[in-house]
Amino acid sequence: MSSRESSVHRDGSPSARPHQPAHRLSVLAEPDTNLLLRLLEPFVIHDVLPSRVDCSAGADALAVVIEFSAEEAVAVRLGQRLGVMVGVRAADLTPAAETAQMRAA
Repeated sequence: MSSRESSVHRDGSPSARPHQPAHRLSVLAEPDTNLLLRLLEPFVIHDVLPSRVDCSAGADALAVVIEFSAEEAVAVRLGQRLGVMVGVRAADLTPAAETAQMRAA
């Protein structure tokens, strides 16, 4: 059973998460081998499991798109934390629905 399907938190308390809005965080960063792990760490700290992670590495940049569901305040906080990380050039948070609409147009 995945943590998303779990009905209890790690501490044994019940997990009653209402439907949360979907977000997309697009990150452009230095092509550092350790950076992908550091980008995902704040999600663990905030107990948010990304639903999708896309990564593309080139000689001069690492592009990462992380899709996840969380309360707005948590999503904004994650975007802020990633935006100030050493090696991150840009971090842009958008609602996942807005991104899907742009792709469809």
